[in-house]
Amino acid sequence: MLLVLSVFFVVVFLIISTNVFVVSIVGYHVHSSKDIKAQSANIHLATKSLLAKRGDILDINGNVIVHDVISYTLIAYLDPERMVGKSPRHVVDKEATAQGLSSILNISASAILTHLNRDAKQTEFGTKGRNLTLAQKTAIEALDLPGFEFIRTVTRNYPMKVFASHLIGFAQFDATKDGLVGKMGVEEIFNNLLSGENGYEKFRVDKNGYRMLDGNLDEAATVDGATIVLTLDKGIQESLEMAFDMTINTHKAELVWGSVMEIATGRILAWGHAPSFDPNNIDIENYSNVGMQYAYEPGSTMKTFTYAAAMDIGKYVGTDTFDSNFFRMGIDKGLPVRTDLSGKTYAIINNYMKRDYGRVDFDFAYLLSLNTGIATLLTTVLPPSTYEEYLEKFGFFKPVNTDVYPEVNGVKNFRYPLEMLTTGFGQGSSVTMLQMLQAYSAIFSDGTMVKPYFIEKIFDENTSEIIYQAQPTIVGQPIKESTARQMQALMDRTINDGGTSRNYQIPEVRTMGKTGTSQVAVDGEYSKDKNIYSAMTALPAENPKYMVYYAFLAPTTTKAHQDTSAVQHIYRRLSLTYGVYSADNGPSETTPVIEMQIPSFINRTTLSFMTWNAQLDVPVTIIGNGERIINQYPNANSTILNTQRLFILTDGNEVTMPDMTGWSRKDVTTFWLLSNRAVVIEGSGLVSSQNIEAGTILTDESELSVFLTLKP
Repeated sequence: MLLVLSVFFVVVFLIISTNVFVVSIVGYHVHSSKDIKAQSANIHLATKSLLAKRGDILDINGNVIVHDVISYTLIAYLDPERMVGKSPRHVVDKEATAQGLSSILNISASAILTHLNRDAKQTEFGTKGRNLTLAQKTAIEALDLPGFEFIRTVTRNYPMKVFASHLIGFAQFDATKDGLVGKMGVEEIFNNLLSGENGYEKFRVDKNGYRMLDGNLDEAATVDGATIVLTLDKGIQESLEMAFDMTINTHKAELVWGSVMEIATGRILAWGHAPSFDPNNIDIENYSNVGMQYAYEPGSTMKTFTYAAAMDIGKYVGTDTFDSNFFRMGIDKGLPVRTDLSGKTYAIINNYMKRDYGRVDFDFAYLLSLNTGIATLLTTVLPPSTYEEYLEKFGFFKPVNTDVYPEVNGVKNFRYPLEMLTTGFGQGSSVTMLQMLQAYSAIFSDGTMVKPYFIEKIFDENTSEIIYQAQPTIVGQPIKESTARQMQALMDRTINDGGTSRNYQIPEVRTMGKTGTSQVAVDGEYSKDKNIYSAMTALPAENPKYMVYYAFLAPTTTKAHQDTSAVQHIYRRLSLTYGVYSADNGPSETTPVIEMQIPSFINRTTLSFMTWNAQLDVPVTIIGNGERIINQYPNANSTILNTQRLFILTDGNEVTMPDMTGWSRKDVTTFWLLSNRAVVIEGSGLVSSQNIEAGTILTDESELSVFLTLKP
């Protein structure tokens, strides 16, 4: 019995071994009589990369500034041998396919048939078959016809177009990286966080490269990139970009740059320069981010720091007087001094247009921006070495080290006596806008200097995990609080008491600031027909919360600081967006006050809003005669009082004059901005009269003015 079993197992072993040998070596399966070698020769392994979604870039309110757009390219397979079992994986009924695709692709059926009748194994459909939306893809799949395949493509989209473009940068597809790669700006600096991780699929394909239905072997899911939230405010940024265009058109400027910053935190609400570029259609001549990579001589906006240093050491007396005529500079022991004809004159310092105001006090000299006042301070009150120390405290001539871009430091020319004086009024030494913003944060606050920043937070969109959350960074206290308040009072007077910055006023809110005009160096010498014009301002003057820095390079003109409509446009947008107003006495009637949160009415019908308001009876002004709402103020989710007026802008062009009696200045300004109908506002308090009767249809030629009194 044992012998029989032994023989049996030997025979079985020989049969199995022979079959394995035949299958592995010969390629023939004995039991099924199939040629395995012939079939296996037609099976290959393939790997497909799965592209991760690149992270979005948002503004501080969640508006999308940059995002990926997924699109699809349609492929039709024509090879009749493309089968899986008995199921066709190619176009079978060409006429039905052409008819089905025609309306989806917006191509005639005959044109589609031309593609389908090509002598090829597969075909595409030109531009009409590319960049298909998900809805088009779904509609084609719903035809339930064989032979279709879609190639998923990803492009980077910048829906705002020209929008802080040098700050945000752009990303492009890079075949070597198998995905989108940041090439400039935030897109480049935070590329690793934005990129995420690509996934893959491994599967079997037949000899023609067609995927086998049961061929999946392995896969790894994609990890989408992180979302970056910038400090930029879409509305404020758009106002800044519009201001750039206005300045180019009005002053023939060849370069304009500016920024809006929240003073207490350093949060940058708007940033940029022009000319710029559209990241969707890249055409860049200058890759530099002007605000931090262009050092220039700032002009009289630097006088603020000379005055602040003199105040801070306790030796400034604003009512002290001096001779404002041209300043003859002599030298004594290596330092600048004022000399007369009896001494040697090394340089002469003049005021703008060589004007002589006689004997004036130092406060008046600041209001009129007199260079001779600075020269006198630095030779009688403020030692140049002490001033140099304050320039260091204010952070000039060294990097701010903000969170986005590499910077230039500017150049301190402070070695020779003349340079000590010219640096005091903004010539000779150079700075950047970023440095100016940081330094002025001390002037407009309690003396505390904060670092400007651009990245509010970074988070994982899938898990909502916060990867990074910005916090204000205090970088110094260059001056005492008393100095800051004293300087603010002087800057208030410079705008509101007839100083050189007087044209930077608006009725809605009191502003403070300092203007500057500087010569621009070209090829090693100062240009005779170009200047840099700038203004550093803050609002509201009573308690500064926001600063606006604005500068442009343009042909020499006397109107640069007279026509300030571009900057005033930014003020008004700030005022409307953040509720920054002055002399607003509030509602005219005493009613029970209730807090309430308003929803979004945008894209809803005007009728639906009226139904909502009928239950609450909130004061409301509807602008336009349209049936659909396109804007509102206050914004959605705002908490308001039931006495506060709501403004609803519809898609109708016919604007009717409302009865503004009892309106506050803030209400009038809101109507102005939403309706785009300019209003001349006179007086203070509440509206008591208007020059256009309520119910009148307003036109582009309508000249509307209202008068405010304390008791309408």
